[in-house]
Amino acid sequence: MGAHLAKPARSAGRRKGDVAADEAVYGAIRRAMHMGRLSPGTKLQEPALARVLKVSRERVRKALHRLVHEGWLQAVPNRGTFVPRLTIGEMRQIYDVRTMLEAAIVRRLSAEHGPSAARRLKAHVNKERLAVRNDDRGRLFGLSGEFHVLLAELCGNDELTSLLRGLLARSTMHFSLSAPERFHNCAGPHDHADIAKEILAHNGEKASQLMLDHLLGLVELQSASPPIRSAVPLKDAFRGITATRRRV
Repeated sequence: MGAHLAKPARSAGRRKGDVAADEAVYGAIRRAMHMGRLSPGTKLQEPALARVLKVSRERVRKALHRLVHEGWLQAVPNRGTFVPRLTIGEMRQIYDVRTMLEAAIVRRLSAEHGPSAARRLKAHVNKERLAVRNDDRGRLFGLSGEFHVLLAELCGNDELTSLLRGLLARSTMHFSLSAPERFHNCAGPHDHADIAKEILAHNGEKASQLMLDHLLGLVELQSASPPIRSAVPLKDAFRGITATRRRV
């Protein structure tokens, strides 16, 4: 009886480890995308990624499926998985929707937010400042997208959060390739901090205007600097990026 009871515990441990390892592979690919190293149209093949990341093809397959499901990558039947292309026109349409949504989001949060929301906003802004100090572009770009999702989450509407996540997934790749290599934050080093400050001060109209200016700044940046970087070998795209938290 004792032996039978011990087996589930060991299996549970392995499952827990698998989750962490799968998350590491997923995070490594996302980080390469945020750093602007994976050009639109790049085909991501399981064997090549597995070799570069030093993990199994199964882990890579899970990560690619998840990224496709979330909208970060595009699966083309009988061809494979690709980094999606986004035209300037498509980018502008996405930001048109984002301006309508996010201006309303910050007005609502300015009118009604509690201590927990304030703590989460302040903590997030501090993480972005730390990423700027560390000159960690990949971390900063990831946090920049998460800031906008966090605002939606704090409204307590799951449908709104899901919608915004989908829009961000389609626009983040374009932005990461358009921004200069030493570019800090979404459209300026203080944009998110200033928006959060006005939200916490209950200044809804000011927060809304700052958000509009912020998003319009992103549109102008990306329209003026379309992604034209050449594709790089996978080993270079993932240089300095690890996907091995533990033995896999």
